[in-house]
Formats: sequence, structure tokens, C-alpha cells
Amino acid sequence: MHFRVTGEWNGEPFNRVIEAENISDCYDHWMLWAQIAHADVTNIRIE
Repeated sequence: MHFRVTGEWNGEPFNRVIEAENISDCYDHWMLWAQIAHADVTNIRIE
């Protein structure tokens, strides 16, 4: 499935479409990369 993910990455807005198995997998993907990059992800929205 494809999901549109919007929010802020270290204060910079982002708008991406990614492929994931479900919403939980999509969220985990973003949080993993945020942890690796020591980034602050806020206002995340997954559609």
C-alpha cells in the first residue's frame, strides 16, 4: 500500500509518499529513520 506522510523533520515541512504494509509499518519506518538521523519528527500525519 502507498501512504502519504506529512509533517516536520527538524522543523522543515515534508510531504512524501512511501510504500508500506500498513499504517503501523509506515509509522515505524519514519521513526526508525528519525532515530538513525537523530531527527525530531513532529506533526506527523499518515493518510
